[in-house]
Amino acid sequence: MKKLILIDGGPAAGKNTLGELLVKRFNATGAKAILLDLDTYVEQLNPTWIWEIEEQKQQDQLTARVNIAEDIDKYLQQDFTVLVIGERLLTKEDVARFVLRLKTSAPTYLYHLHVPFVLREKRLHNRGPHNLIDLAKDQKDRDEINDWPGYVYENVNSAEVDAGNLLVLINGGVGEQKD
Repeated sequence: MKKLILIDGGPAAGKNTLGELLVKRFNATGAKAILLDLDTYVEQLNPTWIWEIEEQKQQDQLTARVNIAEDIDKYLQQDFTVLVIGERLLTKEDVARFVLRLKTSAPTYLYHLHVPFVLREKRLHNRGPHNLIDLAKDQKDRDEINDWPGYVYENVNSAEVDAGNLLVLINGGVGEQKD
């Protein structure tokens, strides 16, 4: 059965790792699942993530959002469970704006990965240099949110444990977005 699972989290929150593990777990049960990352759509337009003109940056990011929405629709129409990462979904308005881009409806789940700043710093450091990421600003933006849409998940265990926990939440309907 098709589902749309949105995973939000700042840099080094574990979105890719958990998304990949969840896809494997869904596929192992016979469900068709795919992970789509907004960042890869932006990188198709500008691999460096550096723009000299702000208008071009805005246009590329809008084009990436249109392209990922088309792919989400395509996979949902084929009854895939689609996991989406890379979109910043901090408010109900962000979620509504995202869902309005889609033509295909499906049960939609939203999970925010909450990770202590120190752990995010460590994870980011282990990846190597990332001079385009302002981790402190991202953390400040997230700390200012009082009323998160969706379910806030403390992503502090091993990746395998956290993927298992998220799968239980998804299968239990926790985090499902209601209109």
